[in-house]
Amino acid sequence: MSAATESVQPDQRWRRKSDGVLTKVIYVDSPYRFRRSVHHQARRRTITEIGSFLKKYEMVSDAVTADASAQDDDAQAQREKNTTCEGILVHRGQIWENLDTRQSSHHVVIESVADGEAQVRDHYGTKRFTLSVSRMHTHSTGLRLVSPGELKYGARTTSSDETGESR
Repeated sequence: MSAATESVQPDQRWRRKSDGVLTKVIYVDSPYRFRRSVHHQARRRTITEIGSFLKKYEMVSDAVTADASAQDDDAQAQREKNTTCEGILVHRGQIWENLDTRQSSHHVVIESVADGEAQVRDHYGTKRFTLSVSRMHTHSTGLRLVSPGELKYGARTTSSDETGESR
């Protein structure tokens, strides 16, 4: 048995190398088992063979106190609830465009986000309402994040070599 396999202990935090998702080790099989497994949980509980686990994950922290672990779990759960299916973390100040063809180009500004619900106001600040973060996707009835360069305020400007007329 190598030192690397002995280092996997319950209550440790590990990070997946491919995408950075944190997971917490819940249980490690006995070293006397033929195929040892690591029981760990990020979003859902998963059982991974220990060799694969060590290849895919890197240790972030040793076993921590229950209070700090619970706070980390709560913070990660909030981040997951406030993240769209495309992986965009929704936060205050972002501007999203409604893609529903039944409405004209409609922009909303995020005022706050908690528990997968976003408090928003329309771009001009006249209406306030709540949107589910799960609705923020780039399909026909969803919303998409607008980059700051896409917003155009005021009248259209023309360069000096262009004329205001079209022929």
